[in-house]
Amino acid sequence: MRKYMLLLVLLSFTSPVQAANPLLERILEEVYSSYNRQERPMVIFDLDGTLFDNRPRILKILKEYAEAELKNVRTEDAKKIAALDVERIQYALPETLRLAGITDQGVINNAAIFWAERFFDDDYLKYDKPTPGIVQYVRTLYSSGARVIYLTARDAPRQLLGTVKALRDHGFPIGIQGTELIMRPSAQTQDAVYKQQVTSYLRHYGKVIAAFDNEPANANVYRRAFKESTCVLFEAPSSPNPPPLSDGINRLPTFDKGLEPTPTGP
Repeated sequence: MRKYMLLLVLLSFTSPVQAANPLLERILEEVYSSYNRQERPMVIFDLDGTLFDNRPRILKILKEYAEAELKNVRTEDAKKIAALDVERIQYALPETLRLAGITDQGVINNAAIFWAERFFDDDYLKYDKPTPGIVQYVRTLYSSGARVIYLTARDAPRQLLGTVKALRDHGFPIGIQGTELIMRPSAQTQDAVYKQQVTSYLRHYGKVIAAFDNEPANANVYRRAFKESTCVLFEAPSSPNPPPLSDGINRLPTFDKGLEPTPTGP
């Protein structure tokens, strides 16, 4: 059945193209070899900041805020937000606004409230953009025999439907044999604690070949949990004041072709 599913994927997806990055190529080769040894290979992907760039979602919310709350009462601040583009969006919302020239704390606080009411809503996930090169790479991993695990800090009550729709609409394998989406059961569970708990489950589920995350704390969790696996820190915006990166974690600047990964430690 599994071979049949893989054949369907190869026929229905665009033709896989091997990654030029040696690290990504090596992971593909390990998946293929592991699958042939019937080891049930798995590859883990974080969503926000790894599979998806969520800055367009933030930008959309800020521009809605400017239009709904500032346009008629604080015209200059509304214009400053309207002039923002994706490249100027920072990890922390207050930092984005201050860099745009907005210093009034009341405006910043109201923007944060407006943002929080929308950022975690299913309907806004459609504004996220896949990281360049990632859709094809995940497809190729799946076609090579990997079980693809989407392990995200998004919580199921607010974001399950939008997450599944976004993965499907952008062409990621989802909802079929050999894929699994794991989300937090509630918004209150801390990200690193939740992922630590899930790693215990995954260790008994198959062989983790690689794990990708943009948060150093999560990459460290994977490194401790899966000592024989390739742990990858995708170099995208992450939480401030991160912990030191554990030895042996690979840094990856892009999923596009041509750039080399730089390992840290032995």
